[in-house]
Amino acid sequence: MSLYHNAIHSPVFPSQVSGYSSLSGALSPPPSQFANPRRRRVPQCAAKAAGSPVANPVMFDFIGYSQQGVSIAEFHVRSANALSQVIAGGNDLVLANTGVQEINLRILWPGYEGLNWSFSTPASQSMTRIQLGASIAMHIWRFVEKATSSSTTCPNGKLAMEE
Repeated sequence: MSLYHNAIHSPVFPSQVSGYSSLSGALSPPPSQFANPRRRRVPQCAAKAAGSPVANPVMFDFIGYSQQGVSIAEFHVRSANALSQVIAGGNDLVLANTGVQEINLRILWPGYEGLNWSFSTPASQSMTRIQLGASIAMHIWRFVEKATSSSTTCPNGKLAMEE
């Protein structure tokens, strides 16, 4: 077995490799479950502009971790090159052949309904998954910044920026 160099992780030596084999690790978790028990899926309301077709969802996952999602912070702190190495299909042209020219996002967060946060951002056929994720992450990050300095009607769900 050849050693693979990875700047983030120490090498795995032949003496550390298990002889045990199982296919169970190759199976993806069911779509509704996260590997981290602290995470949960929140139901979303389907919405579209009048007269517009509903587009397929664009998934953001780490390579090898299907349907687990990518933290907004990853798009905030990593470069496009770094993201392309860890996000599945990072350089895919996710809006190609969709005709989408603008993306409208509205954030409704319990306790912060008064912020009425919405934005439009230009989109193009040549936009990659990473570029789309970074654009959306930037706007969500701005919402959280604004929300942390705003009052909430739901004190148990107050948003805070992690250091």
